[in-house]
Amino acid sequence: MGVETNTAKFFWITLFQNFSFLAPVLTLFYLQRGLSYSQIFILYIVIVVSMFLSEIPTGVLGDKFGRKTSIVCGCVGWVIFSIGLFFVTSFWGFFVLFVLWGLNATFFSGSDEALIYDSLKQIGKENEMKKHMGRIYSAAFIPSIIIAPMAAIIAKDLTNFQFNLLIFGNLLFYIAVFFISLSLVEPESKTKREIVSPLEILKSAIKHIKSSPKLLRIFLNKTLIFIPGSIVFGLLWQPYLKDSGVPVAIFGILIAVASLMIFFMSRNLDKIEKHVSGKMLILATGLLPFLAFLVGAFFHNILAAIIFYFVIKLAVSIRDPVFSQYLNEHIESHNRATVLSSLSMIDSFFDAVIFLSVGFITDLGLNYAFLFCAGILLIALIFFRVTNEHIKVKA
Repeated sequence: MGVETNTAKFFWITLFQNFSFLAPVLTLFYLQRGLSYSQIFILYIVIVVSMFLSEIPTGVLGDKFGRKTSIVCGCVGWVIFSIGLFFVTSFWGFFVLFVLWGLNATFFSGSDEALIYDSLKQIGKENEMKKHMGRIYSAAFIPSIIIAPMAAIIAKDLTNFQFNLLIFGNLLFYIAVFFISLSLVEPESKTKREIVSPLEILKSAIKHIKSSPKLLRIFLNKTLIFIPGSIVFGLLWQPYLKDSGVPVAIFGILIAVASLMIFFMSRNLDKIEKHVSGKMLILATGLLPFLAFLVGAFFHNILAAIIFYFVIKLAVSIRDPVFSQYLNEHIESHNRATVLSSLSMIDSFFDAVIFLSVGFITDLGLNYAFLFCAGILLIALIFFRVTNEHIKVKA
């Protein structure tokens, strides 16, 4: 078997990587292991910093020893991470594991797409990259539909034994991913990834952003809504729903239903845009999460909790592909990779500031955290509002 099998293998790698039994109750797992909300958010800052520091070294490793080697190293790291979850019971134990989390992510970052593209290029099918990547990304939706209901039922009492069963399930799938990664075939490549230092990337970002105020506005609107509406929401919806009377056992059903809806909405986004303008879609998917956070701050009942979950989950999820197009339309091809990397670094800064702030606020109460998130969304909606003028490349 040659490089033509790499795309199919990556489909299974993506599928098995996303079979996370722990995901439906992840925040409840952190709390059961003794972490406070502020500690949880600090640990997510650790991931951001770890990724920032390890991006260049892992990129060098991928270029020097091959993309397959980098991916295999990442798979070994995830197996070690899963084993560590059985034993970790302190903040500093999680600290070490989350440093490893960030390192594992950078082993895959760039190497996965580079290996797939070079594999297709070697057999003269590089123009099919979008089709193959679409199939690979679609694999990430399947596990939530299948595993989430089962995992939530297993962990319904939130006992240590139940959490260990979920961790064991994760470990089995990561081991499977490791063995699949060993069968990848390193494609021939005459080109090497250009290694750019973080300082050079940051300088490039500042220069490009100064010359493109529209890009900056679109980026800030996206980032200031995505961080509270996706990452913060992802960490806090479980305790909020539990406190509001939603049984833990049905968390998985909610995840499965939401994943199905997001899957079909994403596949039909072009049809949605025929009926809703880009400006209105951006406004609606920012305004609805803002209102949902207000609902979460002032109401604690099953109906409010379910509305809170579905409104934020669905609205924020469909913003990504929309903003991906608008951002790329404002970036020139010759420096696209550098600018996107630059924006990612700036996004990391916002991650750190918001995570640190909301972490300590959440220790005072979930309602205060939701009001804080609503405030950030309101800033994005008022001061970085995106109109048709900003969407257009030429005014």
